[in-house]
Amino acid sequence: MKHARLILLVLGLLATKAGISQIHYQPYSYEQYQRNMSQIHADSLTHTVVKPFIGANIDARHEIGTQDTTRSWWYRKLFNEHLIEVAKDDHTFYLDFMPDFIIGGERGTNSKSLWTNTRGAQAGLSVNKKFSLFVSFYENQARYASYIDSTARGIGNLPGQGFSKNLNTGKYDWMNATANMSYHFSDAFNVSVAYDKLHIGEGYRSVLISDNPYNFTHARLSGTVGRWQYHSIWAYMNDLRNPRMADVDNPFSERLGNGVKYGAFQYVDYLAGEKVTLGLFHSLIWAQNNQGTGGKANGGLGLNVKYQPWQKYIFYGQLYADDISKFGFGSGDNHRTAFQLGGKTYDLFDVANLNVTVEYNQAAPYTYQHPNNRINYTSNGEPLAHPRGANFREALGIATYRWNRWEVYGQSMYARYGLDPTDTRNVGVDLFKEDVTEDGFKIAQGNLNNLFYHELRLSYVMNPKYNLRWELGLIDRRNKNTVSGDYHHSMIFTFGLRSSFRTFQREY
Repeated sequence: MKHARLILLVLGLLATKAGISQIHYQPYSYEQYQRNMSQIHADSLTHTVVKPFIGANIDARHEIGTQDTTRSWWYRKLFNEHLIEVAKDDHTFYLDFMPDFIIGGERGTNSKSLWTNTRGAQAGLSVNKKFSLFVSFYENQARYASYIDSTARGIGNLPGQGFSKNLNTGKYDWMNATANMSYHFSDAFNVSVAYDKLHIGEGYRSVLISDNPYNFTHARLSGTVGRWQYHSIWAYMNDLRNPRMADVDNPFSERLGNGVKYGAFQYVDYLAGEKVTLGLFHSLIWAQNNQGTGGKANGGLGLNVKYQPWQKYIFYGQLYADDISKFGFGSGDNHRTAFQLGGKTYDLFDVANLNVTVEYNQAAPYTYQHPNNRINYTSNGEPLAHPRGANFREALGIATYRWNRWEVYGQSMYARYGLDPTDTRNVGVDLFKEDVTEDGFKIAQGNLNNLFYHELRLSYVMNPKYNLRWELGLIDRRNKNTVSGDYHHSMIFTFGLRSSFRTFQREY
């Protein structure tokens, strides 16, 4: 009901305006942004780190071929235009219906039928290159693969999608919504108020703040002055692991909803040269009525680097330390540090629309944890940075290719991570644990797991304006616990009609 009221309010605002202009909001999806790398990275002297974009960086509602206005209304709406579209000199407005109907199956260690039934809508408005508004709403029912079921039960949430009914049965029923309203006062000052995701970095992952958790409410103050760009983000987040209780001394008393925590994220980006961009990041997490040990707030520092030696090649890296006194890389001490190294290119081998990313990520044990889990680095029960939490190493590669209306997406990933052998031990992977029980600090300590994940999708894009496409997908996932010997293999086949700019991470 809360989401429904939010959507009704935003639609009411839509009705009072006339519609969008050149300034626009682009929902963040790494897949969509990567397919538009030639636009985003055409000039190395451009700030491209903080997403989603609000401005003229990218418009994923790209054209495929030339518009043919002689076609029938039905043809144009199905293949080339928004369902409702108004384009004037000073404003533009669009509205789309967003279906997501998928059938499939899982084979391997577990066998089950899979399906998704989603009905959604999105609307966008921009006025006079100053004001932009985007809203989307989805009503979903789905049955996912067994390894996603176990992840959902572990975090108490459907990963990245928010609260769902029937979490224990695996027949999910949930709603989710996004809203982002922005006003551009000047190049030096822009204000956005949103219920949305954030991602800071050039990579598929981010060790600073990523699009992994579900949407949270935040305000973003940003602007560009010369070679500098700043972002000041103030967030209000749910903490479902620490619910509000009628009697805080009685864990069985009446539950009064999720706990509340707050975040302040500061990022300053500097164009240090013709080819190098440097960024400094600071995070601060605190909680409502926090009486726990370890201080009242949890701070962290980060660094982001982008190097573009040639127009089509971008190299990037990140470094994060959640306690500057524990910064370091050796495994003999409690060094709570995470970092990322990667590179990506577009139009590889001069093949138009062939884009590739290669990336490495790691986080030492206990990174992002805190002696008081109310102020750990999470939102809504999920890590704010990498979905694996900490105590892992990961290497991945992503390739996309588009030819006319055909698109191919391929991904391979290998992760090496450690799990807690028992509930009472803390080897540094579960961000909600508080007491360090181990003497060692080696990455992947505990029950060592090796995860191999491969995904291939083939799509035919019917309408690029709202990403309506027929999609055939194949996933092969293999995970082995080398201590217990447990082995889980999932081979997943899916086929459906999809329409969404949302991110659906499946590598858990």
